[in-house]
Amino acid sequence: MPLLPRDLPARLRNDGYVGVGHEPQSGVLQLRVMSVQKIQRYIPAADEVLISIRSHGARAARVPDGWVDILFLAFDDTGALAAPVSAARGMTPSDATAVLCFVRRNRQRRRLVIQCEAGVSRSRSLASAVAQVLQLPYRWTVLNDGVFDLVCREAALAPPR
Repeated sequence: MPLLPRDLPARLRNDGYVGVGHEPQSGVLQLRVMSVQKIQRYIPAADEVLISIRSHGARAARVPDGWVDILFLAFDDTGALAAPVSAARGMTPSDATAVLCFVRRNRQRRRLVIQCEAGVSRSRSLASAVAQVLQLPYRWTVLNDGVFDLVCREAALAPPR
């Protein structure tokens, strides 16, 4: 397993809303990132959607009822900080397209929660790409360049409708 950078917790503490004033309660899609453990205890408020990411061969996370919409994805963490996995399969262009369609369809919702196993690499990188593509006032640390780059590239190939 790769050695995690000592400054990682400090870098991750800076993630989240970076707009002026308090986080808006409406009009701007709010982003949250969670681990599988946190999502199992989370109670979604009205008008929340979820992207749940699992590794290939892993079971989908048990998620509570109450989500307006859920997108389940299966791809391995292939980022620089991920534990090496033989035959790891990262995010595909079709996964990225599914994310973009899901996010655009749910752009007017109150909150998008993105969950992966640890809530660190895949989910934060995906949240960063969503914030970039939709120009949302959020900053997330990119720990899986492949996820971030693929979503941004697919967004450039298929502009919003």
